[in-house]
Amino acid sequence: MSLKYYGIYLAYAPTVDLRGEGLGRYLASFLKGAARQPEVRFVLVCPSWSRKSLQALFEEEQVPPDTFELISPKGIPPILHCYEVWDRFRKRSLRKSRLRRLAERAKEWKATFLEKTLHQIAGAQSFPVLALKLIPLGLLGLLGILFSPLLFAAAAIYATKVSSRRLVERLTQPLKRMRRRIQKLSHQPKDDGLAVRMYREMENVEARRMQEMINTQSHVRAWYCPTAFWPEFNKIKAPRLVCVPDVVMSDFAVGFSTIGPDRMLKVFQDVGKTIEGGDRFVTYSESVKWETLVDRYAVAPSRVSVVNHAPNDLTRWVSVTGFNDNVSTSRTYCRRLLETALRRTLKTPYGAGFLNSDFKFFFYASQIRPNKNVLTLLRAYEYLLHRKLIGHKLILTGHAAASPEVSTFVLEHRLEKEVLFLHGLKTSELAACYALSDLAVNPSLSEGGCPFTFTEALSVNTPVVMARIPVTEEVLTEPELQEVTFFDPYDWKDLAGRIEWAIEHRDELLAIQQRTYMQLSKRSWTDVVDEHLQILENMSQERNQVVSL
Repeated sequence: MSLKYYGIYLAYAPTVDLRGEGLGRYLASFLKGAARQPEVRFVLVCPSWSRKSLQALFEEEQVPPDTFELISPKGIPPILHCYEVWDRFRKRSLRKSRLRRLAERAKEWKATFLEKTLHQIAGAQSFPVLALKLIPLGLLGLLGILFSPLLFAAAAIYATKVSSRRLVERLTQPLKRMRRRIQKLSHQPKDDGLAVRMYREMENVEARRMQEMINTQSHVRAWYCPTAFWPEFNKIKAPRLVCVPDVVMSDFAVGFSTIGPDRMLKVFQDVGKTIEGGDRFVTYSESVKWETLVDRYAVAPSRVSVVNHAPNDLTRWVSVTGFNDNVSTSRTYCRRLLETALRRTLKTPYGAGFLNSDFKFFFYASQIRPNKNVLTLLRAYEYLLHRKLIGHKLILTGHAAASPEVSTFVLEHRLEKEVLFLHGLKTSELAACYALSDLAVNPSLSEGGCPFTFTEALSVNTPVVMARIPVTEEVLTEPELQEVTFFDPYDWKDLAGRIEWAIEHRDELLAIQQRTYMQLSKRSWTDVVDEHLQILENMSQERNQVVSL
């Protein structure tokens, strides 16, 4: 039996960790689905800088290595290597800042000590007891006297600095501007114009190197690109199938324009070029096919196929067997996973001492982007927390720093200890969050297909409430299910009401949703791969017929 080879084109930018990308998890599920096709082998072509990230993703997701071949140009660009060395040094330096953490702990200890001591002094009922209680304060005073010369010197230095500040500022303005530029380059390279231009040039050079490798893969019958970000894919001289999950940048242009406007504009233009020069297309939903590709980009309907997602089952990541009480043991294991994620991600003193993983919370697994509608969720949560007194925390998986509006809202409404941002979760930790949460929430305004939230949550017996958007209505069609699951994503009060009802009727909601989940579970990722392979094979045969003529 001869193997049939099909190619997958990947061109993610430098520094992108595919383990934190939805498309990365989709690719892993896709390749695992292909494992049951022994006569098929996929050839993955990627940039040199993505090779390690892909290998780590496939290892974590347990993708069978005999399902694919991974090829890439040799050697990453020297300038990127220098940046990676600097980034590792910077992160190591941040981890070693123990003196700062020790000072913060000492400050907290001092405040607690003084409060307790003063309370004891106020409650003393006799002079001997009062004298004993004053001893700790006396020791603190003695330490203050011993260190007073140092404090005086520090005060003198500070006074000198203040008196000469204006002169120093004038002399150091150019250096400050240079320092800010360097900091931006090292911390937020995607938002710096110079870094973006360097990235583009590296990507252009790497695309040419990848194209040279692709030209040698004459045994590959057709090529598949899982996203429309890379117009270089159109240069392949073979049948090409490109997936267009969505084009949310056109639907939320104002929101995305605030996230590195030059970079986002370039991405939007690249998507347009990919579609305009594309051969055949595949999407996850009828909504994207007709509203985006056909109506907006004038693609002929016959050139677009729709292949729905398969459910994402997270059970195996959190199920423990072989014990007298497997359910209780599995839950304990999930708590350990959550504690690990909390320690690693929460860098504040509160997070470092937050060892209790047995707390109630809602969960939204998503990056923080304009179409993800996080602010609406925060408004609903703040109302439930402060007005309805619901004792749940809210766990999000995105970076708070990705959205100034989100960060500001959390600070202004004193939610720092209630909204926990656990970014960079491993798959097992993600599954644990789903399993331990009382309710999963997805307020997204736009998705390419029915969000994974529904099946991921239900696979570990957690109910979910979701925004009523076209792609979810395509898959979740039962009227009773829609009534208890959906809310108006533009109305935070409706979201708050749906969450409150779901908590009060959790068992009822779970029972209704499990019926639909059981039906959806009949579709597997092997089915998804089979449908893609059928499209690719038809394209290959059509190409051969044209060549033979």
